Amino acid sequence: MKSLHLRRLWFVLFSTVVLVGSGTILVRPDPSSGSSTPARVVIEGVYYDGLATGEPDEAVQLVNLGADPVDLAGWSLNDSWDTRTRLTFPLSSTAVLAPGERIWIAREAAAFTAQFGFAPDWTASAMVGSWIGLANSGDEVVVRDADLNLVDVLVYAGGDPDGNLSHWSGPALMPYKINRGTAVEGQILYRKRDPASGQPLSDTNTAADWAQDSADVLLGRKIRYPGWDLDQFFQPFQVAAASTITVIIAPDHAYEALAGLIDGAAESLQIQSHTFENIGLAQRLAAAAGRGVAVDLLLEGGPPGGVSDQQRAACQILEAAGGACWVMMSDAEQDIRARYDYLHAKFMLIDRRRLVIGSENLSPNSLPADPKGDGTWGRRGVFLATDAPPIVAHFQAIWAADFDRINHRDIWPSAVLGGPPPGYRPPEAGNGITYTVRFPLPADFTGVWDFTVVQSPENSLHPAAGLLELIGQAGAGDHVLVQQLVERPYWGATGSNPIADPNLRLEAYLAAARRGASVWLLLDDYFDRPAEDTSNAATCRYLEILARLEQIDLRCQTGNPAGLGIHNKMILVQAGGRGYIHIGSINGSEQSHKGNREAALQIQSDDLYDYLAGLFFQDWTYTLFFPTLPQQYIGPASYPLITEVLVDPLGLDGAEFVEIANPTDRPVDLSGYALSDAVSPADFADSRRFPQGTVLAPGQTVVVAQQGSLFQAQFGIYPDFEILDSVAVVPNLPDDPAWGDPAQFFQLGNSGDIVFLRDRVDGVVDLVGYGDKGAAGQPGCALAPGGHSLRRRPYWRDTNNCTEDFEPWPSPDPGLLPAD
Repeated sequence: MKSLHLRRLWFVLFSTVVLVGSGTILVRPDPSSGSSTPARVVIEGVYYDGLATGEPDEAVQLVNLGADPVDLAGWSLNDSWDTRTRLTFPLSSTAVLAPGERIWIAREAAAFTAQFGFAPDWTASAMVGSWIGLANSGDEVVVRDADLNLVDVLVYAGGDPDGNLSHWSGPALMPYKINRGTAVEGQILYRKRDPASGQPLSDTNTAADWAQDSADVLLGRKIRYPGWDLDQFFQPFQVAAASTITVIIAPDHAYEALAGLIDGAAESLQIQSHTFENIGLAQRLAAAAGRGVAVDLLLEGGPPGGVSDQQRAACQILEAAGGACWVMMSDAEQDIRARYDYLHAKFMLIDRRRLVIGSENLSPNSLPADPKGDGTWGRRGVFLATDAPPIVAHFQAIWAADFDRINHRDIWPSAVLGGPPPGYRPPEAGNGITYTVRFPLPADFTGVWDFTVVQSPENSLHPAAGLLELIGQAGAGDHVLVQQLVERPYWGATGSNPIADPNLRLEAYLAAARRGASVWLLLDDYFDRPAEDTSNAATCRYLEILARLEQIDLRCQTGNPAGLGIHNKMILVQAGGRGYIHIGSINGSEQSHKGNREAALQIQSDDLYDYLAGLFFQDWTYTLFFPTLPQQYIGPASYPLITEVLVDPLGLDGAEFVEIANPTDRPVDLSGYALSDAVSPADFADSRRFPQGTVLAPGQTVVVAQQGSLFQAQFGIYPDFEILDSVAVVPNLPDDPAWGDPAQFFQLGNSGDIVFLRDRVDGVVDLVGYGDKGAAGQPGCALAPGGHSLRRRPYWRDTNNCTEDFEPWPSPDPGLLPAD
């Protein structure tokens, strides 16, 4: 099975190099191609597999693409090529379709209105004949004029495409599935729209006219469900406006910044978030509600893993003070489907005058409330706050559409989910210290900016006014910097590949690199599952091969710079000497663009680009110094290990030591390796390098003491190296001036510290955290009693869990390894 998988993977990679490299993968067919002339009135939408029991909500939409009004009196709908059974507009009616006008014709008004949130223009009861009945398994939808001439037709699923070849050619249109979980029930088949005008493309009477067209990776392969505001939000909103923009970085200061904004609200707080589990912010919001601020939160009602008790408790705190939590969710028993696969946008409207938008949920992991003076830890993310009136107004419109509880039945009080269990107490907020805060305060920028609002599912793949267009500007000498929670190597179902189901964002990055841009991707490894074909690690492997084969500046790595993962959704582009930023909730998955409610803000600003590029490059560098460590649960480790650490020796601290051993069956060259207690080069700590010729035979150790003289007095032998020059017979371990403070020397803190063994390029080979300095991704050890060392047992095993690997040892024995 493994060899088969590898053969398939290499086939995919090789094929991708050839086909993607041709530059044709994103080229859509000419919309004017085909044998038919452009029609005036065409079918624009068909809702055939309704959500209501018995499907009384079925409907057909017509649009007039001509320049003149069209009188529909005597026109008819049919579900076959047969003209004998039709649903006809009465001859006496005033059914005149104005240029550009759209109308919905529904089976029953009440059922349609319950799903769509507005009433249909026509119902079967107001027309002549019976509803045509649209088969879920497939059918034809045929429109004829008053003289029974064929006007337009759609053949879908198992319908008959051969009834009239002059009005339909090729296979039937199939509903699109993003993945196996995509619902066919409730999908609206609808026409592709011209990106510039928003109007349907010219009619060719083929499946290529429709947004579900699986052959068109750019304008096709779409889904749509009732309740979407596609007409209102089809185009990304673009405007130039004066504003003060505040950049807020998580986890460094995001809690404090958001808490301050909440505390300053005077009238209203309207918040959309995927989840809400931050008890500290719940208390701040409750305080706002208590002073008369109208507080409403709209949350996802069915997040992966379900709604947590912590969120139930947070909502309970808020609602006890007069605020309100609402959830968007489905209820199959009442024929209600939530409008979006997931409500995933993260934004806050304050007094209808300020917008905060970003990548993070209201989570304690993203927004830790601990004191930051001794460090913290959390998820890397970014928020932007702006007071630009047009941008605030646009997000007010998004909020109004999503939170329209009068016309949409998928908004529920959170009480329907129940409260936390009796006696539930939210966990105490932790005090993380393993990440050194690098951005202690928000940063303000004032000016006139070019804004673009990008949102899913309506327009995040717009080819001419959103992210794809922005990346498309980058060429020779330009830069594209991507920091993402998720960037898939391909879209579509698991087991596909980048040829069959390209990730359009990834293809845009590749195209930019091929034009000569420098393209770097820093993707999360905390949540990643590297063995899976759709993982971030797979994306990096794929891009690395293409970069080598094509000799382009395309780099990709996974990382965890702040301890609890990269949760950011940030893309930075410097093109033609101008800087742009893209910040929001949109991940690099197909569902994020086509099925979720997502939102992002793009801004042209050299200053904002420079500031956030600084964040990116610090995280990029930090990832090299503190990556996910190797995992070795069975058998000896394949790399050198820290095997014993004496932190608090009896007598003077100068006798403290670190022992490193070679558990492999071959010699290990430590030349250029570093022994360090510095997390990054800028830390107030120290790093030392092993000199050339430091080679360990299998089972051999090397011992580094602070002072060789005090070490010899306590243990009767000299160490292999010392930090401070105390005795001539022991060589000093040379300082690395590029790391830490030159005035410091390597010494172990008695209350807690992290000891790193790094390779020649500063990747972490092994580490030991103890006391109050546990390391991100690796549980730390408790402090050993005075005079006791921490000893690895067995010396050759590494689980990346200090409590599993090490034991307190009352008789430190440097240079000697335990027998088992």
